[in-house]
Amino acid sequence: MLLQRLASKVSVLAPAKINLFLELLGKRPDGFHELETVMIAVSLFDRLEVTPQDEPTIELDCAWEIGQMAQANQWDDPAQFLGDLPPMESNLVYRAVKLLQSEESVPRGAKIVLRKRIPSASGFGGASSDAAAALVAANQAWGLGCSIERLSDLAAALGSDIPFFLHAGQLGSGQAIATGRGEKIEAFEGKRLDLVLIRPAGGLSTPEVFRRCQIPHSPESAEGLMSALRSDRQTSIPRKLTNRLSSPARELSPRIDRLATLCEQLDVVAHQMSGSGSGYFAICRNRPHALQVAARLRAANVGMVFAVTTCGIRALRN
Repeated sequence: MLLQRLASKVSVLAPAKINLFLELLGKRPDGFHELETVMIAVSLFDRLEVTPQDEPTIELDCAWEIGQMAQANQWDDPAQFLGDLPPMESNLVYRAVKLLQSEESVPRGAKIVLRKRIPSASGFGGASSDAAAALVAANQAWGLGCSIERLSDLAAALGSDIPFFLHAGQLGSGQAIATGRGEKIEAFEGKRLDLVLIRPAGGLSTPEVFRRCQIPHSPESAEGLMSALRSDRQTSIPRKLTNRLSSPARELSPRIDRLATLCEQLDVVAHQMSGSGSGYFAICRNRPHALQVAARLRAANVGMVFAVTTCGIRALRN
């Protein structure tokens, strides 16, 4: 994430993520799944601002960014392509700041403004990224001096993907392997990737997708993908990527199969659903190819389409 400290507030750009690899290894005693996933941060951002207040109240103003609404309004039901914005008290941003306030005994409050571009219920991690951004911004705005490790402990209590954005988000490599239930993060250095993200009509519920999944007898390995990501040849990325949640997600959303067929016809390097869906991504050969693929997908009227790159600062230098 990219943080800017202003005179009266802290502003953060919170990136989306995709899962290049997601395998289920078993069911944990706590009800979660043991998994291994390869995640990368990409250049589709929500913007969050935190202004400290003397009163202890936490206020959240959450809305879609104007340009995003304009793109979605081409359809009769924009919410089908953007997803829903949860009420304030169930929003992960509000819950994250309230948790930090409570755990650190902060007597002050905050006004939070969140303008979203990352579609929800998409597998692109918008809510998790926003929560991580909120923890970092509130920590700065209140002058708490909490370490990333302390913020990560709080983040893990809120959601499995949130620690990724604290440890490997935009200011790091932007790429990491996550294990456990997703909270154990090991960042790695990878090359820049040019991609296209697609959010079709209708999001998917993560708990519902996980309820339908099955643990494989012989889990796939991320080793081949990792070797490719560390190499100088982008085209060495395996064309067939792994996401164990794809099968149950396809049962819930037939649009995922349509996106797979379209991406195959566009001759991309690789393509796959991200997270628990319904969002999809295609890895392209370079930036001009990504722009071309994005234009053709928009013409096919498949949903919200974004041409993006990996956005970790160290990855962008490669």
